[in-house]
Amino acid sequence: MMNKMSKVSNQVLNIIKDNRIKPKPRWYFLTKNYLIWSLFSLSVILGSISFSMVLFITRQLDWDIYRYVGESWLKTVFISLPYFWVIFLLIFLGVAYYNFIHTRRGYRFKIFSILLSSLIISIILGSLFYARGFSESLENIFREKIPYYNKMVYTWERQWMQPERGLITGTIQEIDLSRQTDFVLIDLNNNLWKIEAANALWKGKLAPYPGLKLKIIGQIKDTNIFEAKEIRIWPGEGQRRKAKGGHP
Repeated sequence: MMNKMSKVSNQVLNIIKDNRIKPKPRWYFLTKNYLIWSLFSLSVILGSISFSMVLFITRQLDWDIYRYVGESWLKTVFISLPYFWVIFLLIFLGVAYYNFIHTRRGYRFKIFSILLSSLIISIILGSLFYARGFSESLENIFREKIPYYNKMVYTWERQWMQPERGLITGTIQEIDLSRQTDFVLIDLNNNLWKIEAANALWKGKLAPYPGLKLKIIGQIKDTNIFEAKEIRIWPGEGQRRKAKGGHP
């Protein structure tokens, strides 16, 4: 048995000598391991950013309007999910898994454990990014810098800019002095609409004034005339009004 082992050892040594194989230094393996861990960490952070964007976009949407436009709740969810960021989240989870199994002891862990751990970390960090307002800042940058971003992501603007389906959003341009309930609205596409709101249900404590941002449910009555059934005030309008010195 010992003779056989010696023979094998000698054969291996001869192969090493013949091919001039040199052992790789310790720093090579350390650098490789650090690099893999860095890539794993980076993929988890990018996954966290993706989750924060999913959280931000879904929190901005109004999930109760499906009944106003004659759609089922499931169809509304299907249409509204930010698939652009969901796909990125899944990609970065996959990259995190790939890098982790190539770490020194990564092969010992099961795929489910690695993916679940990566997802939990992404959810925790992503929630912190969202709470700090990072996702909102990033959303604004993407809108300005990335062409067609608004078409790739179903934002609340797309949700509410559907006048033909009874949804419209924009800013009050002026109040109709003859009928205090009516006003002129400029929508997100810079179109002017006369809003007839005599019978509308107002949700919010602010009285209408020029510059107030609104979401309106109703129907087109005539060319650029929209009859409002329900009017919602954009979140944060009260704080913005106070900051400008007005009164809610």
